[in-house]
Parts: sequence; structure tokens; C-alpha cells
Amino acid sequence: MASEMDVLKELDERIQASVNRIQQLQRENEQLAKRLAESEQRFNEASAQLHEHETQRTEIKSRIEKILTRFDGVDLG
Repeated sequence: MASEMDVLKELDERIQASVNRIQQLQRENEQLAKRLAESEQRFNEASAQLHEHETQRTEIKSRIEKILTRFDGVDLG
């Protein structure tokens, strides 16, 4: 009968170890999900900032081209 008790004790220990591991994995999963959300937020912010810079660059390029066009008509010599 002691052998059955040993088997039950070992089974209980394995179940508890499995439960502990599952809980640990759930915590890790939550941390990873949080890090992913933060990374996605930073990516979206950087993407929006890049788009804004590209828009500004296009506007500046256009203004410079207009200024250069005016110089093309001026005789400096």
C-alpha cells in the first residue's frame, strides 16, 4: 500500500510542478504581450514621425525648386 501512496505522492508532485510551470509561462506570456504592445506603439509613433519628416522634406524641396526657378530667369553676368 505504501507503494500506491508513493505513486500518488509522485503524481501530485508532477501535477504541482506542471501547474507551477503553466503559471510561469502565463506570466512570461503576459510580459511578452506587454513588450510587444509597447514595441508596436513605439513603431507606430516612429512611423508617424517619419511620415511627417517626409512630408516636410517634400515641401522644402518644392520651395527650393521654386526659388531656383526664379534664379534661372535672372541674368547674373
